[in-house]
Amino acid sequence: MEFFREWLLGVVACAMLGSLLYWLCPDGAARQVARFTLALLLLCAMLRPLAALQLPDLAWDAARYREAAALLEAELERGYETALADGIARELEAYIEDKADGLGANVRATVALDARCAPERVTLYGRYSAALADWIASELGVAKERQTWIDGG
Repeated sequence: MEFFREWLLGVVACAMLGSLLYWLCPDGAARQVARFTLALLLLCAMLRPLAALQLPDLAWDAARYREAAALLEAELERGYETALADGIARELEAYIEDKADGLGANVRATVALDARCAPERVTLYGRYSAALADWIASELGVAKERQTWIDGG
């Protein structure tokens, strides 16, 4: 509150002094120059608090911003890749289970993907079906050695 009071007193004092000097100037060009000069002084008095303002907290560190943006981008990319791989695995599992139903086999499938999101291993829960194993090997490219059959029977 004290700061505002001092600022207002300074502006009012500048305005009063300027008004007095303006009326003491002779008419003509001298009065116009005095009016312009006094308006500038009044503007400076009004803007004086901005000169005392400290702005170190507002300094923009571009390198730190770029680093944070790169970390966020990498985190989002990892999240996207994980979500994509999970979606592909679920779709392949449903595809295998649907094909199994068509072949008369009752199985539940889980698929492990490699780094390129291609099926690497398949685990099947249910009775072994040679037709389904052959289809998985030919259609999905998962050799029979990488197929694990777990009979729940």
